[in-house]
Amino acid sequence: MNEIKTDKLLEIGIALSREKDDDRLLGLILHEAMEMTSCDGGTLYIYDGESLRFHIMITKSMNYYTGGKNDPVDLPPVPMRRSHVCACSAMEKKLINIPDVYAHTEEYDFSGPKNYDAMTGYRTQSMLVVPMEDEHGDVIGVLQLINAKDGENQTIPFEQGYEKVISSLASQAAICLTNMKHSREIMELLDSFVRVMSTAIDARTPYNANHTKNMVRYGGKFLQYLRDLNHEWQLDEQQEKEFLMSVWLHDIGKLVIPLGVMDKETRLGNRLSEVEHRFEKMTLLAELSHAKGEITVEELQTKLTLLQEGREAILGANRAGFLPDETMKQVQEIALRTYIDTDGTKKTWLTEEELTCMMIRKGTLSDEERKIMQSHVEMTEKFLNEVHFPKQFSNVTRWASSHHELLNGKGYPRQLGQDDIEKEVRLLSILDIFDALTARDRPYKPPMPVEKALVVLADMVKFGELDGDILTLFANSKAWEE
Repeated sequence: MNEIKTDKLLEIGIALSREKDDDRLLGLILHEAMEMTSCDGGTLYIYDGESLRFHIMITKSMNYYTGGKNDPVDLPPVPMRRSHVCACSAMEKKLINIPDVYAHTEEYDFSGPKNYDAMTGYRTQSMLVVPMEDEHGDVIGVLQLINAKDGENQTIPFEQGYEKVISSLASQAAICLTNMKHSREIMELLDSFVRVMSTAIDARTPYNANHTKNMVRYGGKFLQYLRDLNHEWQLDEQQEKEFLMSVWLHDIGKLVIPLGVMDKETRLGNRLSEVEHRFEKMTLLAELSHAKGEITVEELQTKLTLLQEGREAILGANRAGFLPDETMKQVQEIALRTYIDTDGTKKTWLTEEELTCMMIRKGTLSDEERKIMQSHVEMTEKFLNEVHFPKQFSNVTRWASSHHELLNGKGYPRQLGQDDIEKEVRLLSILDIFDALTARDRPYKPPMPVEKALVVLADMVKFGELDGDILTLFANSKAWEE
């Protein structure tokens, strides 16, 4: 028997190690223990620190099976008192083998089994109770087997030869369950770390407050849409987790981007106050010249009018989303006007650096500032390369650091072509651009209506920048709707 049972135990051990669902694992434990001992009934309890909770109950002869996540046992938990045989087994970490429960009425409280017998007509007789201890010796549950059977289906005591076998099985199962718990805890830790880092990124600037959260929400709803559609490109649970983690982390490189660039609301940014101060200074100098009799009233009025018109033109262009040639020419002419400063030197109305900022045709960033901003992708890759992701998240770094690549090879930082851009990255790019266009928390621009944003994305498809098939699916999914 021992050789056969040892081989069987090894097979069960392999099966236990392969099972990834704790509920199925617990069911497998109880089923195999009952098969190995040829018993009629079994109960598996889970220890919660204060009591033993019924998890699974089986009685073959009565065709009774209940328990698990989808069909919880509706019985009160067993208190941790030594008078209860299962509790005693857990508390003292010992195996208990009882040939006949009705002959052990003084040592243990068997009122539960006896009440069950009275209600059902069943006869509980032999019992083998085994604590489930993990590798640290901590009890995580109890395996209780009832009514061993012989070859003629007669109830007999559990043979002592089964005790080590079932104890070994219970120990293997406990270790597997503990490892699964540790794995979940590690993933929960990783998930919480990812969310904290993402929140930290968004919290650095009010212009990015909900960006990542929105993308995760859109992405999750889009993937659910693919599952509902049974689309050929639907991700399984693990693939979805990996993709959404790459979304959570796609902007982590922004942690090192200067806020002067991140928060640059206008072309001049924090240089605006200096420009305003200079116009006030030029106004005071003109009035002082008039007070000294150096210029006439008419000349003063002409200067003040020019200053006022020039200031308004610069302020207007500073906040404009796009500057046409005519406006850029006007700003350049105003910037090159001169005045005599208090130290007697001739200076222009705008410095060379300020004029460079005002010559930004679209957006608020200069070429130098844009390079700094774009470097967040390389920093994302650098940061994530330092994270030792589990194997099932091995694509996160690559996907997260590629979300600004375009199918026509004009993206950054590596100018990848369409053959090198995976579909997950293509989706991530669409989510990123869509939220940037429709965001309601960007003070430097009003939110773009969804319909117009989809047109902009469609134009990018025409220019060979984005994936048209994925965009069509995204548009049909309406993942942005509450």
